Amino acid sequence: MGDYEFVKVEKEGHLLIVTLNRPENYNALHGPAHKELHEIWDAYEADNDLWVAIVTGAGDKAFCSGNDLKATAMGGDISSPPSGFGGLTSRLDREKPIIAAVNGVAMGGGMEIALSTDLIVAASNAKFALPEVKVGLFAAASGVQRLTRNIGRKMAMEMILTGRHVLPDEAKELGIVNRVSSKEGSGVMEDARALAEEILAVSPSSVRASKRVLNEYEAMEPLSQSLEATGKVMMELMQTQDFQEGVGAFVAKRKPEWKNA
Repeated sequence: MGDYEFVKVEKEGHLLIVTLNRPENYNALHGPAHKELHEIWDAYEADNDLWVAIVTGAGDKAFCSGNDLKATAMGGDISSPPSGFGGLTSRLDREKPIIAAVNGVAMGGGMEIALSTDLIVAASNAKFALPEVKVGLFAAASGVQRLTRNIGRKMAMEMILTGRHVLPDEAKELGIVNRVSSKEGSGVMEDARALAEEILAVSPSSVRASKRVLNEYEAMEPLSQSLEATGKVMMELMQTQDFQEGVGAFVAKRKPEWKNA
């Protein structure tokens, strides 16, 4: 692993720490950041010396606020690699655990990254939402599928269709997160490291075998096919007036005027 512009990477023994490093944008991601993360997760999976990874966000305010809508509005590169948003949401065959240390806002694609990890530790100031419907989009980077699988259809539908926020205690109650830290912001890393140490203390071969079986289990309810269908629907949605209006209103910081067209 080399040096990256938008992501910070640290190795601590068998532990890899990946930090989304765009704090001035609430760690929102664009095309170049996705590509860096794709390379990082490829390297993690291939490195026999790395057994567990933690992904978090730079600063104390945001884990990841999702897609960089300013880049979207300006026609910038927002493309994702085949492995999906953050190089992770469509990566269905990995055999090593990833822990999300959610140190603040986890919105849209940020929440989808967290849902795509194996375990989530939330800071006391964390906030989860799939708010894409508020800007003329939908949670197309596996959020619709993964949230439904994690917490059940009814509550998932409420979050998906309203875009409402969920705070850490409710997220724990719903089953979105594993642990809620008493610490705010980057302080959550202490609890994430403690969880990582629990995994590092057991057989890495057994962990990979468990993940391999879980991957087969997921294939019985084909997430891959659902994600392919999602791509088609998203392409159609991005041609609508509502998409243009939603993104434009977000950038202009005004209330959108929906056209339903």
